[in-house]
Amino acid sequence: MNSVSRRIDPEVIVSAILGVSSALSIVFMSQLVAPPKVLFGRSLTAISPSLFPYLVLSGLVALNMLFLYRCNTRPEGIWSPPTYNEHSRIRGLLLFAIMLFYALAMAPIGFLISSVLALAMISILVGNRSVWQILLVSLLPPVFLYLVATRLLAVALPELSPIEFFYAYVLGESGGIGAAQ
Repeated sequence: MNSVSRRIDPEVIVSAILGVSSALSIVFMSQLVAPPKVLFGRSLTAISPSLFPYLVLSGLVALNMLFLYRCNTRPEGIWSPPTYNEHSRIRGLLLFAIMLFYALAMAPIGFLISSVLALAMISILVGNRSVWQILLVSLLPPVFLYLVATRLLAVALPELSPIEFFYAYVLGESGGIGAAQ
């Protein structure tokens, strides 16, 4: 292979950019996240508002480093011949459209429904045809993430009231419907 036809994989470039951006975001977190509101000398939140972004960005840096390491240990390294076709471009555009839908649907229909729909569409896009796998992949992670984020990390995610009431009822929390009885 001559040096003219050698190119760095676009995935490697994107991963490197995301990794550097994530690392810089961690370094400058104090300028990116507003300090918590304080009332009478006490913070109104149980945890620091920067904890969730630190967790997500640290995970993203770790995944990018793992990806770049795996790419570097391939026989061809980070260099590969360009292998693009029209199908790849269409799938990339469809993924972008799904992510755009997810971002725009989060506020009006809530985290859980928009996450389930987006994960189901992505699962179909990558070629999964098993109904049971699509259901498991699209239902379990959003429910788990919602419960961890809202109950453990005390992060407010947009959600429809009936779903929040259902979670409160299932988890046996008082303060919901009928708490004054």
